[in-house]
Amino acid sequence: MGYIKSWTCNLFLVICFRATKLVKEKIGLFAAVFFVLGLLSVLGQPAKDSYNKGANSNEINSWFFASEDSLSRYATYFVQIILEDNWISKKNLGVKYGTDKQGLTNIPISAYSTITGFTSGTIWRPNTIKVYTTDDNNKFQYFVVGIVEWKLLGATIYTQSKRFKGIVSTK
Repeated sequence: MGYIKSWTCNLFLVICFRATKLVKEKIGLFAAVFFVLGLLSVLGQPAKDSYNKGANSNEINSWFFASEDSLSRYATYFVQIILEDNWISKKNLGVKYGTDKQGLTNIPISAYSTITGFTSGTIWRPNTIKVYTTDDNNKFQYFVVGIVEWKLLGATIYTQSKRFKGIVSTK
């Protein structure tokens, strides 16, 4: 398996060198440099969503608030909140909740936050997610803190703190 991986990596490098040479000959040196920088920026990005996954896991990091064992066995629900909607990407919050054993009170179980859309050059790292019950049984209050890292060629050039808070209806 290691031999095949090594062989494909070598083939990829040869194709990249030949493509760069062809770009330089047909379009010019500036275009070739721009092509190489673009290629390096794509290669320098981490695997999709690897920043928001647990160690050695395919699951997205979640924040847990209550054990599902203490809740009604058949009543778990999910609500999706759009925290920020740009013209190129969206930051989302997903909240799983259930009802108590009597089926009267909604209780948050877990939550996670992701980014979707065109995210090249940025990474969303949620640091804190809190979901609270409110006086109204059909609403939760949420609070999300995270960092947006702006990257160029794999290096962080700017770090931006983001905070979101609000109330979401469960019905």
